[in-house]
Amino acid sequence: MNQIYLQKFLELQADFYHYMVTDGNLSQKASHDYVTRLKFLAKDYPLDENLTLEVIQNILEQEKEKIKLRTVYATSHAIGDFKSGLNKFLDFIKSDYKKKLADSLLSDIEDTKNDSKLNETEKEQVIQARVGQGKFRSRLIEYWGGCALTRIPMVSILVASHIKAWRDSTNAERLELYNGLLLLPNYDKLFDKGYIAFNPKNGKLLCSKFIDEHDKEALGLSENMSLIKLEEQHQKFLQYHIEHYFMA
Repeated sequence: MNQIYLQKFLELQADFYHYMVTDGNLSQKASHDYVTRLKFLAKDYPLDENLTLEVIQNILEQEKEKIKLRTVYATSHAIGDFKSGLNKFLDFIKSDYKKKLADSLLSDIEDTKNDSKLNETEKEQVIQARVGQGKFRSRLIEYWGGCALTRIPMVSILVASHIKAWRDSTNAERLELYNGLLLLPNYDKLFDKGYIAFNPKNGKLLCSKFIDEHDKEALGLSENMSLIKLEEQHQKFLQYHIEHYFMA
């Protein structure tokens, strides 16, 4: 196994998954299956921004020989699945998906500034909420009192984030107290990427299958963990997160 190859793919897998769900209109299950297959390949091949059709063909030729020597992904059908997944990954690499994500902050702020339905005070509040600051953050600090998952009270390092992503929310939802969590940076990133979620009914932590037991231990994640409080108003936002972002 080539650890460098695998690490490079792992850096891209969440964005690749969400690209397939959003831009590719694939189901979460289909997207999950494609990522799983490519993660298997990434142990031996470089799946990164340098992928080409020629590289894909080379991988497939090698895999036709390797399937004779193993028990998993050991049929000719697997080669077809690998080919489909690699082509989707190449589409992702060639797309402007990552650029759209990188440009979204400036675009969102500009759209808010030009929104004639908002007065200047409202515009400022919405813009501040977009960057996790202002009244939105202050209300979350007052409500949660610390990390919503661990109770750690070091609010200066906690991240104010939206449960239903900014890009999918109305202006009212962007300022909604119950559409926000206050989390330690590592848990905020896991939540944002879809590696963790919370059960809408009881607030219990849900971990993606893409986080193995070693990573859970290293990250201090336990399925016994849950949000320190949960109200009915949170439920629709937590459910939306599961349906649209969580990599179950």
